[in-house]
Amino acid sequence: MQSLNLNASSALYPQQNSFSSYFQPYQLAQNSLPNSGSDVDNMSMGNFSPEVLKERMLPVIKDKEKPLDYIYIDTTWNKTTGAGANVDDWDTFNQINWMVNGRPATEAEKRAAFDYFDSITSKGKQNVDEKGNLIKKNNNKADAYRNKSQLRISFNEIDRLLRNHLAQDIKYLQKEFPDFASYPPELQNVLLDIKFNTGNVSQENWPKLRKAIAEKNLFGKDGIIYNVHRKDVGEDRNYWAEQQIRNIKSW
Repeated sequence: MQSLNLNASSALYPQQNSFSSYFQPYQLAQNSLPNSGSDVDNMSMGNFSPEVLKERMLPVIKDKEKPLDYIYIDTTWNKTTGAGANVDDWDTFNQINWMVNGRPATEAEKRAAFDYFDSITSKGKQNVDEKGNLIKKNNNKADAYRNKSQLRISFNEIDRLLRNHLAQDIKYLQKEFPDFASYPPELQNVLLDIKFNTGNVSQENWPKLRKAIAEKNLFGKDGIIYNVHRKDVGEDRNYWAEQQIRNIKSW
């Protein structure tokens, strides 16, 4: 866990939210990420740039996550805001630039909101099996929490949290995959989206994908293209991942 504790969230987002007009310029077709252009060409030559990857995926993540300006509880009982920013502990929560009716929130207002949501998340996390795994996930949609607190975050704060989130995820991928910089840009895109969305791309949770990557097996039996789907996401997100892999011309 990084210092900001900004883990990926699997929250159930509503179809519409108050930011739809703000994020409209970022809406992308499912297969519209570039597979040509200076940034991709540079990476193909080995000049990998974490910043380029982050900026390339920023609009994609915004499109798929539908960022929210209020506090909600994700499926694993974590206090969350923005585009999956985990604010479950008090130190992280208190560092967020919360606003109330256009002014900075007081620490007392932050504390009151935190304690309210903590009373809910603490109960949810108590329902675990003998191995510590959650027995019951939170099935409430994010929109159910919209009016539970007056705390809101600005567009700029959403961007700041999301950029920090992606930067931490890219560091994870570089550590998890020593050759990550040499991967095709489209595969980098997909791995970053999986990490952001699910929290990891570990050997334990993704053995078939990891094996296919190690073998550079794109389209063969048990290839990468057959192992980038996720269970708890929309079909459009899985289709996007598949199309990204199909766009790889060589490796």
